[in-house]
Parts: sequence; C-alpha cells; structure tokens
Amino acid sequence: MTSWHGVLEGFYGPPYEDAARLDLVHWLGTVGGRDYVYAPKDDEYQRAQWRLPYPPDRLAHFADLLAAGQAAGVRVGFVISPGLDWAAGDAAPLVAKLRAFYDLGARVLGVAFDDVPAGGAELGARHGEAVAAAVAALPDDVTWATCPVDYATDRVTAYLRAFCDALPPGLDLFWTGPSVLSADVPAALAQDLAQQLGRRLVFADNFPVSDGPMAGVLHLGPYPAREPALVDAVGGLLLNLGPLPLASRLPAAAGLRWWSAPSLDRVAVWEAEAAAVPGIEPLTRACRSWLTEPGPDPGLLAWARAALDGDGRLEAYFTAGCRDQLADDLAVELAPWLEAWEWHAMAVPIALAAYREPSGPGGAFTVAEVWRRGLAMERQLFGIRYAYYPLTTRHGDAERADAGGLVRGETLLDTLCREALERLTGDPG
Repeated sequence: MTSWHGVLEGFYGPPYEDAARLDLVHWLGTVGGRDYVYAPKDDEYQRAQWRLPYPPDRLAHFADLLAAGQAAGVRVGFVISPGLDWAAGDAAPLVAKLRAFYDLGARVLGVAFDDVPAGGAELGARHGEAVAAAVAALPDDVTWATCPVDYATDRVTAYLRAFCDALPPGLDLFWTGPSVLSADVPAALAQDLAQQLGRRLVFADNFPVSDGPMAGVLHLGPYPAREPALVDAVGGLLLNLGPLPLASRLPAAAGLRWWSAPSLDRVAVWEAEAAAVPGIEPLTRACRSWLTEPGPDPGLLAWARAALDGDGRLEAYFTAGCRDQLADDLAVELAPWLEAWEWHAMAVPIALAAYREPSGPGGAFTVAEVWRRGLAMERQLFGIRYAYYPLTTRHGDAERADAGGLVRGETLLDTLCREALERLTGDPG
C-alpha cells in the first residue's frame, strides 16, 4: 500500500481560490508531496449541502485539478462529509456524489464524519455502513480513506470499534493523534490503536492550520517535534493547511521534508526551507510560535533584552525591513501580517528611545502607551499572547476540551515593555 505524503485542504473558512489550488498542486510535486486531499469545511457542497451535486463549473475545476495532479505526480483526492445530517436512505446521494468524482478520473476518495455530534456503537455502525455502501457501489480501483467521529483519540471507543467493524478491509483511517491538535503523538500509541482496530492510521496533522480561536497566530515556524518512530508507525502524513495558500507552503514543505528524513533536525530543515523563499526570513522569525513553543524567536528575545542595555541588533533587524525580495503575490497575501511587523518596527525603537532617555515620568508613559497599543493588535507576532488550540482529552468514550490548549504568554513586545517599565519605575515585577 502506498504511504500518504501530502497536504489536506480541510480548514474552516473560505476555500482557496481555484487558481491558488491549482498552483498548490503544481508546487506540491516540486517538494516531494504525493497527495492533495480536497475537503474544505466551508465548501457547502462538500459538507453543509453535501447531497446537492456540484455545478458544472466546479466539476470543470476538479477535472483541471486532477489533470494538474497527474502532471505533477500528485494524487488528488476528494472527501465528502455527510455527517451533519446523515439519515437512513442517504447512501444513494452519497454514492452519486462520489461517482461524479470518479467519472472525472479521481481514484482517491473518502467519506468523513469529523466534527459532528458524537455517539456510541449504534452511530459508529451506521457511519461505517455508509462508507461500506459507497465502497461497494464504486469500482475497485479506488483508494479509499475515511475519518470517523472519534478521529482524535488515545483509545478505542465504542463508536470507533463499531465503525471499523462495519468497514470493508483495506480502508485507511484518518487520525489526528490523541487530540484534535496534538502536542505529542507517541509512536507506540499509533501502533497500538492500529493493531486493535485492524486499520492503518494516516496521521492527519493539524499543522500549520490556524483557523478558529487560533486565527490570531500565523504558523510559519518549524514542524512540531514528533517522534521519528512515528513515521513508520502510521500510513503516512497529511498536513492540514492554513487559510493562506502561499504562506502555508513553507511550514508544509518543512514538515514533508522532515517526515521523509526524520533523522534531520527539524529546525534546521525549517531554516533551509525558509532560506529558499526570498524575503520571507524576517516574517518567519516573527511567526514561528506554536502550541508547544509559544514564545518569541529565542534569538530575537535575547536581542530585545540586550537592547535595554544598549545592544543594537534588534533595531537593526527592524531597520532592514520585511518586504525586500518578497514576491509580489506573497506580499499581497501576507499584507496584514507585514503591516503588523512594520508597526513593531516603528514601535520598538520608540519604546527603546523612551527608555534610554527618560525625561521625568515621560519615558515610562511612552513605553506604557506603546505596550497598550500593541496589546490591542489582532495579529500576534513575535510570540503568542492569547490563543486557544483545540487540545482535547478522553474521559472514557467522551471527548473534552483540555485546558492545556489555552496559550497565554508574552510576546517580544510584552517582554520588552514590561522589563523597561520595571527598570524605569524601580519595580522588580
């Protein structure tokens, strides 16, 4: 069986523009990706109105996408998500929807029941039977995958057991690890679950996606730390891309490259990928934070603290700017983030100048005002001040939100202004 190795368009929010999706498939082939799975949550025909057939213009785009995939050496797969309102008798419209993809030439298909109300064994059996009906109705040259309701788990639930028992042999199971977004994914856990279920698990990693309550953070940093043994414990990797198709390429390329050679240092891999994108380095350093590493870039943080003692490296970093050599289309996509970076490039020197040359209490007032304005910014650069990552745990069969997903920390600006104010006021904090 072929190992999955690619990306998933499965985030919440407007799906990609057609041209951007075609470009992504071409690009994916150049970085060794082999799979592009189409499953955007807010494509109404994919999820909310899944019974409705795709209109001719959408089918024409999907045909173009399949052709682009064939030219790039990338398997393009399509997933339908009927779980919001699945009912008895729905096998026929599900099969019709999937057959339309098959008739276009798609040979990778899937049915997903993620992010719908949970249930027990009875619901699991119904969902599994739905997938089985679709498989039975289409030719046997299709590679199938499916996503259960309990796709984020560290144990076999009653739903999951019944779901898998109802499936025909050979179907891969999408799994995000023990949590919806998993900080740690033990290889031993993946092996144990696969053995108990009799199914190959495909790791659908929720990185670099940044939708929902994570949306204030742009994930341009290194691929999260994963056990090298995980690569052989699962049936491959699909990275869930973020809402920005061009910006998602860097972290996705770093993740796919590390997955292909897990003996490499993941940060070094990321740095090498960033170096290959002209002009992106200033922003990657500003947007490298993630759930398990929420703080600012360590080098920039050290420069910020040294700046309070007269060091000029942080100000030189900002003086150099963030747009030089950046491709025009990437600069357009990243415009709000670049503007936020440039606000910091203006504000940090103001705060440092006020700290270094205080005139009575005015220096402290200026630093405090810079900090206040920074706190009001929607986009969080140079560390995570607030975000909620969908970290979940299991209590029996029930899935619950985990408090560990709440990130409340300091950005580089927070640290700089706080420490400057402590020195100016004589308050050690």
